[in-house]
Amino acid sequence: MDQQRITQIYERLRSTQPTFVETDNEWIAKGLSSTPFKALVSVAISTMTTEKRTIEACTALYDKISTPQQLLQLEDEELSSLIKPAAHYNRKTKNLKKMCHQLIERHNGEVPTTRDKLIALTGVGRKCTDIMMHFTFGEPTIAVDTHVHRVANRLGIVKTTLREDTADTINKVTPLKFKYHAHEWFIGQGMNICKARKPNCPKCALTDFCDYYQREVQLQ
Repeated sequence: MDQQRITQIYERLRSTQPTFVETDNEWIAKGLSSTPFKALVSVAISTMTTEKRTIEACTALYDKISTPQQLLQLEDEELSSLIKPAAHYNRKTKNLKKMCHQLIERHNGEVPTTRDKLIALTGVGRKCTDIMMHFTFGEPTIAVDTHVHRVANRLGIVKTTLREDTADTINKVTPLKFKYHAHEWFIGQGMNICKARKPNCPKCALTDFCDYYQREVQLQ
């Protein structure tokens, strides 16, 4: 896709999708990113879990702890019970414990601020690292979750199968000025319009740019 078309898509997204701070974002309101440690734990818990269940799990957990040391003081059974709304909560219990040990042993209990050190932590993958680098440390990067991956491919900005490839490509082709809010716009588009099973094309402001619409809908 040529650069002019990509710019037009982002201009349209910017005019139709709000950023998180422009909405009553429950993630922010509940304090899931109020400190770098909570932000890191929240994104780790959020993997393969809906936002609603992530918020439920994290809210219960942060009623009890706010530091790596406090998390490690919890028995595994109690920690698992607190984050039970999240998918794979038993595995995440083990990963969170390992991650907190690593934070204390490698970084004096602080959350590292570099990409390489973040991704080296147990339970922290590419998406979690991108989210931390962008929303916590201000790096202009686009984190790719299922919504970003789906919408970007349907629009034709990328043509990828793996989310890692989507992240590489979309960060390469997106103009810098759009990177600060692109993730939020894609999330809104994916959750409210371009849904996985049944995209609401009649209400979409991007059909004139959308490969999926031209291929799957308009020709019907």
